[in-house]
Amino acid sequence: MTPGSQTGSPAVTRFALGGLAVGAAVSSLLGAGIFAGFAAVALAVGVVMALESLLDSGRVLAVLAGLLTMLFPLAVASDGEGGILWAAAVALMVLAAGYVLRRQRPGALVALAVSLGLVLHLGLTGSFLVLVAAGGNRLLPALILMAAAFEVVYLVVSARGGTPAEQERGKAPGRGFGIDPRAALAGLAACQAAALGSRIFLPSPPGVVSSLVLGAVVASGALVGRLSAAAIAEDLGSRAGGRSSLVASGVIPHLNALLFAAGAFYYGFRLYLT
Repeated sequence: MTPGSQTGSPAVTRFALGGLAVGAAVSSLLGAGIFAGFAAVALAVGVVMALESLLDSGRVLAVLAGLLTMLFPLAVASDGEGGILWAAAVALMVLAAGYVLRRQRPGALVALAVSLGLVLHLGLTGSFLVLVAAGGNRLLPALILMAAAFEVVYLVVSARGGTPAEQERGKAPGRGFGIDPRAALAGLAACQAAALGSRIFLPSPPGVVSSLVLGAVVASGALVGRLSAAAIAEDLGSRAGGRSSLVASGVIPHLNALLFAAGAFYYGFRLYLT
């Protein structure tokens, strides 16, 4: 597949995203190991799709990057947080060797950087979902509830301003960096409310103040995810000729917000609540 090739319509991409959410929920109920396997496959598919849209490096290297991404969730399921380090080291060495052996044309350094960046980005942030799932069978639903509350309220509030095209990109006039301050504050409040609500089904619920702090931390992580997704989506759209369904459907900001929220949630529990 060459750069700019169509990867599917926005409707199909949203349907696939819904299927991923259902699969994640079911696999998380079956145990952290099963969920880690599901996350590994999902992340690998995402990396392959993104690289085939961004680079003309051949399917072999895209699949290699996808396989290396699978190491991260499987490593943390086996070795905990320490597994991230050796998975990153293996990814760096194998990807570099792959590009050397393929004798890429000029621009190989950029291609290697993009490939490694995607592997580390999705592999690292996706690993936090597995770490959260391993921390308790009810922690992952709590994280998803908080991240979903932020995203839904953020989208509802931001949709009230700007043109339809600007709303789709999350770049209403005068908002700066693609972030609507009013929507961010509303999302923060919604995330904190969801954190308080999640205390009902958590086996060892944190206190009210701790829940509010955790909600603020998770909302901040989701907001950072949206900010970074804006840059990623813009670059992906320009390289893919604006035809990538990952950009057109708004999937990148949603997923990135969840992935960054997972890291914030994990360290919020580990460093603040435990």
